[in-house]
Parts: sequence; C-alpha cells; structure tokens
Amino acid sequence: MKATWSEDSNCNSNDEEKKVANMCFVAIESRNEVYSSDNETNPSYDELNDRFESLYDEFKRLGSKYNSLKKMHANLKNENNGLLKNVIK
Repeated sequence: MKATWSEDSNCNSNDEEKKVANMCFVAIESRNEVYSSDNETNPSYDELNDRFESLYDEFKRLGSKYNSLKKMHANLKNENNGLLKNVIK
C-alpha cells in the first residue's frame, strides 16, 4: 500500500472518506498484531524471571557497547578537530 500526502485544495469528499478508511484499516491491522502476539498462555514466574534476566543481560551488553562507541566517537571527533586545525593553519 502506498500513502501520499497532497496539499491540493481540489480534494473531494470521496478522497477524504478513502483516507479515513485507510487510516482505520491500518489502526485495526496494528491492533490485531498486538493482540496476536499476546495469544500465549500465561507464563509462570520462572519463565518470566528467565526472560527478564535474559533481557537484563542484553541491556548490560548493549550499554557496554554504547559506552565503548561513545568513547570511540569522542576520540575520532578530537582527532578530526586536530586535523582540521592543521589544515586551516
């Protein structure tokens, strides 16, 4: 499905009705996706705890990676600024 936006003032009411219908269809489609992912049986406490620990481990790993990339970015930025100062002189 392709969505477009028109600033044209010549739109008739049928176009407006179609836009509303498409937006409703998308909203219903999204709602179904949310409900369909919730069709699992109720997980036990142990299953939830395992999932939480797994997510927390992933969070720590990504946080560490983020800090490493942040330091690398700062170093590259400093290096770039140094090179720019040499070129300007």
